Amino acid sequence: MPNRRLTTEPKRVDRRSLLSLGCLGLTSFSLLSSLRANIGQSRAARAKSVLLLYMDGGPSHIDMFDLKPHAPAEIRGPVRPIDTSVPAVSVGEYLPMLAQQMHHVAQIRSVRHEDMPHDQAVYRMLTGYRHNIRAGGLRVQGSDLPHMSSAFNRVASAALAMPKAIQIPEPMRIDARILPGQNAGILGARWNPFPVNVTRAGEVVPPDLARVERVTENRLGRRRKLLSLMQSEAKFGNVSATEEFTALQEQALQILQRPSIHAAFDLDREPPALRNAYGRDRHGQSTLLARRLIEAGARFVTVYWGKEMQDWGGDWKPTLANNPWDTHRNHFPLIKDSLIPRADRTLAALLADLSDRGLLDETLVVWMGEFGRSPRISKMFATPGREHWPHAFTILMAGAGIRGGSVHGATDHYAEYVTDDPVSPADVTATIFSAMGIDPVNAVPSRDKRHQLSTGHPLDDLFS
Repeated sequence: MPNRRLTTEPKRVDRRSLLSLGCLGLTSFSLLSSLRANIGQSRAARAKSVLLLYMDGGPSHIDMFDLKPHAPAEIRGPVRPIDTSVPAVSVGEYLPMLAQQMHHVAQIRSVRHEDMPHDQAVYRMLTGYRHNIRAGGLRVQGSDLPHMSSAFNRVASAALAMPKAIQIPEPMRIDARILPGQNAGILGARWNPFPVNVTRAGEVVPPDLARVERVTENRLGRRRKLLSLMQSEAKFGNVSATEEFTALQEQALQILQRPSIHAAFDLDREPPALRNAYGRDRHGQSTLLARRLIEAGARFVTVYWGKEMQDWGGDWKPTLANNPWDTHRNHFPLIKDSLIPRADRTLAALLADLSDRGLLDETLVVWMGEFGRSPRISKMFATPGREHWPHAFTILMAGAGIRGGSVHGATDHYAEYVTDDPVSPADVTATIFSAMGIDPVNAVPSRDKRHQLSTGHPLDDLFS
């Protein structure tokens, strides 16, 4: 797969300082809105929106989907397969709720790449491109290629009432370092996903839109003129900085003029039984919020698993793990008692909810992590674990015409390596763009040159 870097790092624009120069109290709304782009859809769209659920750290394919029950114990582990709503298709026994929804789901069991560290693997899966640095400890830079939602945000032409690309509940981090690949990178900050926070206890922190009701349309118009005047007087370092500032001003004003988006962030409007079905934890409530935002007009919502609160003998504390699904140690208790049951409950509730509302036909649901876990059980620590494994792993897709109950690709008898229909991260991004009616070979303007949306090939056979 080609790994061309399409631009060099430009002079960076400090977004916070730009906003502070002229937003006149509008800084709460300065992150993102729907700006019209130059390139539109070029093929029939199967999906109106995308909901991407991302499992930070790498979920274990061999314990969830690609089970090998006849492999030796040191490979298969204790997890056994169970039947699903699709004859001859099984999943791991810790997924009983999702098992009943597998008629909606396609399993892609042959995803693979070469990046072992989290940094590069996250970047690879979210952008479709390989980072040009192979060492760990990557940091966000202006030369980063864009998250697929940011690229979609740049290419999609429709102006909507909601931000087109949204990120919940917080960016992925290792310690305090935000992992690259989660923002717009070379496209510019105006195309970053709109961030919406959900606390570790599962409480939504809605954008501060209360002041909207106190600002009339005429006042907003006067502020726009004043901001334009201030911009003409300000001295920026270069033209790109001025353009970025102008775009961020307009984004703030566009969001201010749409107070109706308030309701989409209010989970109390949902029946308590439905909130319970999704799970009253951070991932469950973030996913329910994502469904509400898509229902309100958002086009691409990414939900990261996020750090959570754990019950330490009646005392709730933040989890210590940087990547919750990174189960190098204590693997089997973690997946049995915590990780898989919560993922099972939330994904099953989402699919049933979207189906009941008639939204699944137009919403592409993607469930994935940056890699799988090693088929051979590791004894590096006192409690057994599974290590990083990018050579073969499973992701899920559902909705938007996906052939539910299907399985794409295969691995060998240990789930170590792909044997049939290999799928690259670029193929995944190409499939998502294609489902949204956008030709993945399209290129969009970046800071210096142009960025091709994807170098992969859409997996058209996933769709009916």
